[in-house]
Amino acid sequence: MKPLQQYKFLKSLRPFSLVVAVISCGLGILIASNDGFNNPLLASLVMLGGILAQAGINLINDIEDLPLIPKDHANHTAIKRMINNNTKAGIICFILASIIGIYLISIQGKALFILILLSGLASLSYNIGPLNFKNRGLAMIQVFLLMGIFMVQGAYLAMSGHFSTTALMHSIPISLLISLLLLSNELRDWETDKDKSIKTLTVRIGYANAVHLYWFLIALSYLLATILFYYGALKQPFWILLPLPLLIPIKRYLDAPDRTALTPMTGRFFFLFGLFYMVALGTN
Repeated sequence: MKPLQQYKFLKSLRPFSLVVAVISCGLGILIASNDGFNNPLLASLVMLGGILAQAGINLINDIEDLPLIPKDHANHTAIKRMINNNTKAGIICFILASIIGIYLISIQGKALFILILLSGLASLSYNIGPLNFKNRGLAMIQVFLLMGIFMVQGAYLAMSGHFSTTALMHSIPISLLISLLLLSNELRDWETDKDKSIKTLTVRIGYANAVHLYWFLIALSYLLATILFYYGALKQPFWILLPLPLLIPIKRYLDAPDRTALTPMTGRFFFLFGLFYMVALGTN
């Protein structure tokens, strides 16, 4: 059982993780702008909608803990109240994101509606419902598609009204590092998840193999970026070398018994990679 303070609003919001929406939406907006679809109002709405949608997902994430709270727990009432309040705040975020989504759909058509609908259904299945991607060890695939490829493509679609192979191509290195961010979560919570029989991918394959996967995802992201540069799709790839020094403390956290800082540090690495990737992509 998590301590009481972990259910406070800001803890449940997980502000550091919102960089995922910022980078994914930002990449889609940038590629659309490069293709001539440059509308500041739409860009602002796309970014706000993406952030609100992810905030909603984060805030309702603790619902799974409700049945796990022992009735004789000293903070049973307080924890239950916090989870319920966070869930209500999450629903408000979803409503606001939906209003933005409806407006964008009214402009860009049914393709955007279908993508938003599929994304919404998939996002609610992370750790609840019959699919429960987390307990099936499939959460990394879910966020790769949902928070990476779908969100980048969705941002582009909301700006332009059509899909883009360029957006798909550039979303893959970013999507791999979104999976990395989730993997860092699993690595941090490995012992706890194992004790609770939560079958995350890290629990299924073991800690050492999950660490190997962590480094593989980073290497693959850089390899794909190099290939894109070789074929002229990335203009100034040297920018993405700047986040590499962060891998030194990350390695230290991976080897340490206390991995509390691993996820925020991975989030920092992801944010810098995504930011410099957009700089490397450039603007027309």
